Amino acid sequence: MKLTNLILEESRKKFSRLLCVTALSTCSLFAYAQQQPVRLTGSNIPLKSVFKQIEKQTKLFIDYKSQDIDDSRVIRNMPEKGTVQEVLVKLLDGTDCVATYSNGHIIIRKQVDTQSGKKSKMVKGTILDATGEPIIGANVVVKGTANGTITDIDGNFSLDAPEGAILQVSYIGYADQEVKVGKQKILSIVLREDSKALEEVVVVGYLSQKKASLTGAVASMKVGENLNTISTTSAGNLLAGKMAGVNIGTASGIPGNNPDISIRTVSSWKDNAQPVTYVIDGVVRDATDFNNLSSNEIESISVLKDAASAAIYGSRSSGGVIIVTTKKGKEGKPTINYSYGFSIDSRTGNQDLTDGVQTALLYNRVCSNPSQKWTQEEIDHIASINGGYGYNQLDAVWQDPTTQTHNLSVSGGSGKIQYFGAASYVKQQGFLKPMTYDKYNVRLNVTADVTDDLEVYVGFSMNNTKTGRTATDGNDGNSYPNDTYQKLRIWQPEQPVFTDSGKLMDYGWSGNVGARVRGDDGYHHEKFLKSTGTFKATYKLPFLKGLSVSMQYSKSWINNWINGFYTNYDMMLTKKSGANSRIISTRDEDIVGVKRSTWFTKDYIKKVSDWDENQQLNFYLNYSNVFNKLHRVDAVLLTEWYEGTTDQVYGGRESFPLYTYDQFWAASDTRADTYGGGDAATRNGRMSYVGQFNYAYADKYLLSFSFREDGSMNFAPSQRWGFFPAGSAAWVLSEENFFNKKWIQFMKIRGSVGLTGDDSVGGWQWQESYKQDGSAYFGEEPSKSLGLTYGSVVNPDLTWEKALSYDVGLDMNFLNNWHFTFDYWFRKSYDILDNRKATLPTTYSRDLPAENYGKMNAQGIDVELGYRGQSKDFTYFANATLSYGWNEITYKDYAENAQWIDIPIGTSTTRLVGYDFDKIIRTQEELDAFNAANPDYTFNGMKPQLGDIVYKDHSGPDGVADGVIDDWDRVVLRDKNFPVVYGLNLGGSWRGLSLDMMFAGELGLYKSYRSIAGNVEWNRMYAGWYDDSWTEDNPDASLPRMVSANVTSTYRDTDSQFWYKKTNFMRLKYITLSYDLPKNQFYNKFFDNIRLFVSGTNLFCWSSFKYYDPELGGGNDYPIMRSFNFGIDVKF
Repeated sequence: MKLTNLILEESRKKFSRLLCVTALSTCSLFAYAQQQPVRLTGSNIPLKSVFKQIEKQTKLFIDYKSQDIDDSRVIRNMPEKGTVQEVLVKLLDGTDCVATYSNGHIIIRKQVDTQSGKKSKMVKGTILDATGEPIIGANVVVKGTANGTITDIDGNFSLDAPEGAILQVSYIGYADQEVKVGKQKILSIVLREDSKALEEVVVVGYLSQKKASLTGAVASMKVGENLNTISTTSAGNLLAGKMAGVNIGTASGIPGNNPDISIRTVSSWKDNAQPVTYVIDGVVRDATDFNNLSSNEIESISVLKDAASAAIYGSRSSGGVIIVTTKKGKEGKPTINYSYGFSIDSRTGNQDLTDGVQTALLYNRVCSNPSQKWTQEEIDHIASINGGYGYNQLDAVWQDPTTQTHNLSVSGGSGKIQYFGAASYVKQQGFLKPMTYDKYNVRLNVTADVTDDLEVYVGFSMNNTKTGRTATDGNDGNSYPNDTYQKLRIWQPEQPVFTDSGKLMDYGWSGNVGARVRGDDGYHHEKFLKSTGTFKATYKLPFLKGLSVSMQYSKSWINNWINGFYTNYDMMLTKKSGANSRIISTRDEDIVGVKRSTWFTKDYIKKVSDWDENQQLNFYLNYSNVFNKLHRVDAVLLTEWYEGTTDQVYGGRESFPLYTYDQFWAASDTRADTYGGGDAATRNGRMSYVGQFNYAYADKYLLSFSFREDGSMNFAPSQRWGFFPAGSAAWVLSEENFFNKKWIQFMKIRGSVGLTGDDSVGGWQWQESYKQDGSAYFGEEPSKSLGLTYGSVVNPDLTWEKALSYDVGLDMNFLNNWHFTFDYWFRKSYDILDNRKATLPTTYSRDLPAENYGKMNAQGIDVELGYRGQSKDFTYFANATLSYGWNEITYKDYAENAQWIDIPIGTSTTRLVGYDFDKIIRTQEELDAFNAANPDYTFNGMKPQLGDIVYKDHSGPDGVADGVIDDWDRVVLRDKNFPVVYGLNLGGSWRGLSLDMMFAGELGLYKSYRSIAGNVEWNRMYAGWYDDSWTEDNPDASLPRMVSANVTSTYRDTDSQFWYKKTNFMRLKYITLSYDLPKNQFYNKFFDNIRLFVSGTNLFCWSSFKYYDPELGGGNDYPIMRSFNFGIDVKF
């Protein structure tokens, strides 16, 4: 052996041992309890008293049953000193009892010996792996007893066992082994690597593969019971930080809000480009269906990241595919699981705001009209309210949001029929009473073996959600409560919400934000109901082994309802004093009038109903076989037919003649006050032919190929069909005879290439159409007639957007406990659909159609590194993920006279453009020097003043600096602004106690905090404007001189380097601590298992971005919620 190899091997051994030392130290107390020294005193004393001496000296507890041993027996020959083990051997001599050691306890019980009459003896041995390395911390237990120990740092163990007993040896990552105790004095036991992890089956397209046999970039995870403890209403949150390349945004705390999900970096510049495709139990669904799943329904989730894996879904797979397999029944007696969780939420991460006094003084600083400034009397008054903070409208209406979760499941079956049923209910209450979210899920999966060759599967699921919003937020059509939250945060501090008795007060505005909280403005309710039935039959053809045919049919019925009641309300006018009426009385006796709100033009009631149906039919021909134990072949051919329909109707009535009541009969029935309509009914469809083939030779040479031909109604008949092939290959080096790296247990290199498509480009743009336009008068007695005109110019050549992707990767298991995955990927998109920038003559009245002409590339890396270990009863794990991707536009149209900075070719979708920040003018000397050097300088028509930001003058219309800061002076602030996305999952379990925590974050992203410059000065402002903006007394402040919202500024509407800061952050996404109560207790008569848990989500966020939460769009946006959850999980 070469010296270098010898050094490497020795270093590896030291490193491997070092990795385990820390883990071993956690269990050393009970692992070596029997080696503690004791000194016993006295003679002719009962055994019970001797046990007490041992307990006192060792801090161990001695447990036994009175029927197993007589503790009143007098000990006449006292063993004076020795180890605990040596002393107990002597004390128990002559009895049929043995002592075992477990978690600080000495357990004495009758010896279980299947070979009667054979005495126990000391058995010693060494546990090694296949390379001859000692395994540290392996469990060695005498079968049928609690008598056990663990191996030390050299892999050695010793324990008492009778001849003929069976030793059970186990260690994580290795197959369990049983060894019979014979006459040998020292055992040498070699554990073999456990292939269960590699044998894990992963769903890829329409086939399942062993994880070790994957040739594409596929990430997968099992959804275990521990994830039921996380307080979330969205399945997407379960993926956060778990898989490299899968990006999960942190959703705001709005009840029912779902996170944004993307896979790798997009290679298209359009909004909502390359969306993720979701497949649930073999049927294509959407993001709503996925997020509505409850964790107790999901068995596993696979993510197809590269084209070779995703191309099997053809026209819908450019953005990657998430495949969900729901739980199925298992043979055995019925098992029922129920869990309940309750969480309380609190706010995180908004920007700091000025208090009442600061708001007043800041207003006076920027107000140019002396008569409108706060007087000292008014400032003294605001200083007396809430310690100077003034009226806090948000606190006046805030209630801590709560979430309750109920999960119930049942599973069981016979050899012929297996069933799984689940039901869940989630109830969220937002910070305002009208903001609610209720979700109900029901699922039933039944699998039946009708004959030995015929299997039938029937599945049914129902999802029902009910969402409540304030009427004012719902009135604008998006039902997003950001506006209400922001107004409550920033509203004028001198303005109270309610009178002393709770009546609404007039703001001198169109409404009172507090009215939204109580529902004085009505209500806005949304309901969603989706029912899905799936039937699948599989028949194994008897004339050829491995050949089967299947038919699957799935149909969904979807209904959306909106029920809204929108009304104005009375507001109280009360006495006001002070020079500017800023001292407002809240006393009811000071009410001087009533004013009606004007937020709604008219009071009205409306209902909206959408109903959709979609159905999918598949026919499969499957083949799977192994030849000569070397050649494994899996293949499927199938056809897929999909059709969807949509329809909608809505109606409403305005005004309430007699009294305002939320019923149609109470509203005006005149034609002028009644309206109705609906969107056009639509029908869309897709036909597909699919093939998928996998081949493996000796499980080390792996090949995969797939194709899909899709036909879509979105395109003209001549362009309707798209063909999407993909291929991949992998080589398992660790299976080769020449591969002798003992420290690497598994190594595979792989590569793939595939073509994916996107048909979500706006249907029917290829078809001629007409539209209503204008009117005219015809006839001898002219009457008004509606007119028709041509619709948009059509493009009969409209076709698929396409993406050709490449991926190379490495999968490796090493040092017994570690695993590593690396991927580099490259995607080239072309035929991107967009409008040309051609200039049309003014005489041409129609718009040109979109064309397939754009090109764009994206590339990146995904990395995953994990460790899983075990030391007797303690198992622990760590898993880190990291991904980074970037893109570049290679062809996109631009205007003929475009400036260089507006030419998109060679740029990324995250390029930052703005003005080149020079400095803040801080002193008169600086101002004079700047004006002397730049006599023609203007920005927005303004000359610089003290405290203003000034920018660098780079160019003008003639290509030379002209002193005027305008579009010609824009520069590239950052070429690319993509983050490094990472996650870190840590956890472990010990004797029923489990800990699981997930960290996730981003590095390297720059974010503008210019939102702090928004708002108006009579509202609360970002606190920094008061004490950290330029004034003559504070010339070195961080922020420029603040000016009134009614005055043009040098900072408010302008991007520059000044406003961008890095948002490096790490968020504790969740932490869960659970405890399984001990077995063999009284409660086990009723329950198989009881688990208690506490968890928290979004508890902390460490960030270099100090202004507000780095994942919020702006400083006053609806916040991300911090949740504290506790609950119970029982199985019976």
